[in-house]
Amino acid sequence: MDFILSEEQQMIKKTFAEYSVNEIAPVAEEIDNKSLFPREILKKMAELDIFAILLPPAFGGLGRQRVDFLLAVEEIAKGSASVAACLSASTAASFCILAFGTDEQKNKYLPSLANGEMLASFALAEPGGGANWTQTTSTRAVLDGDSYVINGSKVFISNAGEAGVYIVVARTDPAKGPGGISAFIVEKDTPGFSIGTVEKKLGLRGDPTAELLLDNCRVPKQNMLGQEGDVMKIAFANGGLDCAGQAAAAVGLAQAALDETKTYVKERTVVAPSTLANIDVVQSTITEMAIAVESARYYNYGSVMPPEKPGMDPRPLMAAIQAKEMAIDVTGKAITLLGGYGCTIDFPLERYFRDAKTLFMAPPAMTMIKSIIGKILLGVPLGPPPKK
Repeated sequence: MDFILSEEQQMIKKTFAEYSVNEIAPVAEEIDNKSLFPREILKKMAELDIFAILLPPAFGGLGRQRVDFLLAVEEIAKGSASVAACLSASTAASFCILAFGTDEQKNKYLPSLANGEMLASFALAEPGGGANWTQTTSTRAVLDGDSYVINGSKVFISNAGEAGVYIVVARTDPAKGPGGISAFIVEKDTPGFSIGTVEKKLGLRGDPTAELLLDNCRVPKQNMLGQEGDVMKIAFANGGLDCAGQAAAAVGLAQAALDETKTYVKERTVVAPSTLANIDVVQSTITEMAIAVESARYYNYGSVMPPEKPGMDPRPLMAAIQAKEMAIDVTGKAITLLGGYGCTIDFPLERYFRDAKTLFMAPPAMTMIKSIIGKILLGVPLGPPPKK
């Protein structure tokens, strides 16, 4: 694979690296401490066309490649993984509208999503289900005239309360089992739609994660995304891009942890003039951390390259597993090398570790990702037959 960046890609990386250092990193601690939604930061990022990278020019986008998006997310995550998480979630949901939306839906929503005027979110998880969501989805959408009436709730939804549109997964025909689950575009101000409990999280505190409540929420019939029963394809499209985005965020925050650790060990005196950087075991640990970060980075780039054959591609999901596990390991090693200082708020490493652990737990659930990968590799259907 060719991982040599083009001039345009180098510019994307440079632009967002500078923005991350100058605009995001200085306020990252405040975002974390106060659980602040990075509204102003996202607005400025929109001016740099970060939300437009993957969308076509016809809708105000740049029509760039997925690897270009990963380059931007990785740099943003070095400043704040919370900001990167908000970006990844919105972009993945926007991509679903691009891939499965009608012309009317695309023209209505994509321009506002491309210019950052509006964020998007994907709402699948429910209180009573997880990896087995195709069997446990209880949110119902009942056709009533020219509208669907939706009742139910969703949990652990990113950008909750801040997104302008939500792709809500609901069961339309219980008799069809997994084939009777569909997706709907629900606007934030729709009567019957509201935000429930906002979670107080270990990490990624700038990404508002909350419960969605749908109480006789009436949406027009034309707001169904794709066809009835298309939810498996839509969920896979969302998860594939969001997993790649989450992997890029994991790589970015792990790189930030590695950079911080390298600076510390070179400055921390043991016996003058020797520093921690002169100790063999420290050198070996830094090497292990660097190899892990680089491996995850380039595997993630490769995961969004065109597949060798058509069909569902498990590589972005595999990249997410590798990168998330790597981030926990690298940030943990970084804290160990700093000793007691690694556990204090005087250094950002404890935040990196909390963000890495929270990112690991972010939807889609790791058990579900591994199950999907296994099914694809073994040629097993992703869902059970209808009526099962």
